[in-house]
Amino acid sequence: MVFGGGGAKDGRPGDEADHPARATRRQLGAWALGLGLAGPAAARAQLFPIPAIPTIPAPAPIIDPLVLQALATDPRAKRFYTLRAWTAAWTEDQAKAFSAALEGAIRHGMDGAAFLPAATRDPAAREVALTLAALTYADGLARGLADPAAASQGLFTLERQGTDVTAGLSQALDRRELAVWLDRLPPRDAEYQALSSAYVALRTQISQATASAIPTGPAILPGGTDYRAPLIAQRLYDLGYLTGPPMASQTLSAPISEALKRIQAENGMQATGKVGNDTIAVLNAGPADHARQLVLNLERRRWLRREAPATRIDVNTAGAFFTFFRNGVADWSGRTVVGSANRQTPSLQSSFSQLVVNPPWNVPASIARAEIFPRGAGYLRRQNMYVTNGRVVQRPGPTAALGLVKFDMQNPYAIYLHDTPSKSLFARAARHRSHGCVRVENAVDFARHLAGLYGVTDRFEAVLATGDTGVVQLGSDIPVRLLYHTAFVGEAGAVVYRSDPYGLDVKLAKAMGLDAPRSTLNPEEAAPDPQSAPLGP
Repeated sequence: MVFGGGGAKDGRPGDEADHPARATRRQLGAWALGLGLAGPAAARAQLFPIPAIPTIPAPAPIIDPLVLQALATDPRAKRFYTLRAWTAAWTEDQAKAFSAALEGAIRHGMDGAAFLPAATRDPAAREVALTLAALTYADGLARGLADPAAASQGLFTLERQGTDVTAGLSQALDRRELAVWLDRLPPRDAEYQALSSAYVALRTQISQATASAIPTGPAILPGGTDYRAPLIAQRLYDLGYLTGPPMASQTLSAPISEALKRIQAENGMQATGKVGNDTIAVLNAGPADHARQLVLNLERRRWLRREAPATRIDVNTAGAFFTFFRNGVADWSGRTVVGSANRQTPSLQSSFSQLVVNPPWNVPASIARAEIFPRGAGYLRRQNMYVTNGRVVQRPGPTAALGLVKFDMQNPYAIYLHDTPSKSLFARAARHRSHGCVRVENAVDFARHLAGLYGVTDRFEAVLATGDTGVVQLGSDIPVRLLYHTAFVGEAGAVVYRSDPYGLDVKLAKAMGLDAPRSTLNPEEAAPDPQSAPLGP
């Protein structure tokens, strides 16, 4: 449950079953997409029969503190009213301002009307209900509606936003700046704004979408025949991947296969021109599917601390690429190979301050048991491995699993960035093939670049030339964020949608009470095969 758990933590609700802000998954779905709700104007008219705002705003009503204490059973409400010495906060004009502010919820993938509390004539109950509704909405804007750890892989160490919405709401009401305060809570960076604009645009298209779904079925090879080929051609034409009127032929022609390759590559899939059910899912994705995907990715960005480190490395594990930012500007980027579906790269943040050059690989015990010891002593010799104190170690060298450089991230999960001898994997569109660590394209050149920036080029080149293991201190920490974003702004400036290789869109949609997204990638296709996947962390 998004709002489950025992008691309040970081301003989130407790576990009272009758709490006005407690949300079922269906309610969360209403907040996120606003489907099947009564009109917001009618709800406001019922809750807020408010006359014109007077020139001098009326004060909040006087409510017996003992009555407030009896009604404010939620930990957030208790803290809110404790800060105010148990005095009422809501005037009629502030209630109206809150209702008006909720009109902007759509920009964040939410439906504002769903946050309005139920109508009541009891002033004290209305006071507390408004407080809880505003705290829930504000917390959703500031920190997200769902629990990141529960909606991820169970591990989430990315820095969170630390906004105290309880104190902030009280101050905003006293200053009569509620709308301004709410507007400052969500992310304000360019990518969030682009995703937000794309979502608003898609909402207008949902009611106009008329395309019927292409049926799933057996795979269609390039040049093969299938009754669905004309439907596929028509869809590619509608999406702008085919020019000229599509033919009615049931053959998957060369132009169709080439168009399929383009759309497959753009969605992070292997560009084969072959039509499987994962490709059908991509072709069937319409405005509602993309809108839902944007809701999920707007939510993931609200989880994060607003001020990302100006100099950092961001790895998008869904798209399998990385970007190095220097002083807030993208300075280097490349492809990555990240964890497979059954050995996922977690959502974590840690830093490194040194490069390990010509690194050995201390093989995790789980990999040694499953993939190395069963192959016998001959395999260990061929892989330049030895056993010490029961642990397998691979000696350094150009064919070693870590390649020639390791970006030595400090965390208790043995997750780091590194080089690899298996360069061919970077040419693949689907690059979820590792055991959880992140293999970096052109890792040695990137390490050289960092060494140059931090004034240690000579040291780096000298250690690299020896072939022996050595450490090059950079003299400064470089933070690394491992993010899972299936919708983002691409190099051309347009919003790009990616498949869901870890199934985390499905998991987050469930946590938020949304319909499950279409599966656009069979996770088994991204699972490593111990018999064939290139060895490495």
